[in-house]
Amino acid sequence: MADEPSLGELARRIDHVTMTLAQLVQRAEYTADRRYDDRRFAELESDVAELRRQVTEELKALKQSIDTATEKRGSNARQAVYAGLLPALFMMVSIVVQIWLAAKGGS
Repeated sequence: MADEPSLGELARRIDHVTMTLAQLVQRAEYTADRRYDDRRFAELESDVAELRRQVTEELKALKQSIDTATEKRGSNARQAVYAGLLPALFMMVSIVVQIWLAAKGGS
C-alpha cells in the first residue's frame, strides 16, 4: 500500500486533470476566436481599401467637375464680354463718330 497513492493524492491529480482539460477547452475557444478575429480584420481591411478606392475616384470626379465648371464660367464671362460689352462699345464709338461728323458738317 505504500506504493499506491492516497485518496488525497488521487483527488489532487483529478483536480489537475480537470483544470488541464478546462484550459484545453479554453485554448480551443481562444484559437477559434482568434481565427474569427483574424478573418474579420482581413474583411475590414478589404472594406477599408475598397472605400479608399471609391473616395479617390469620387474626389477625381469632383475635381474634374469643378474644373469643368470653372472653364464654363470663364467661357460665360467671355461670352458676356463679346455679347454685351463689345456691341455697347461699338454703339458708343458710332455715336461719337456721328456727333463728330455732325459737328464737322454743320460748321
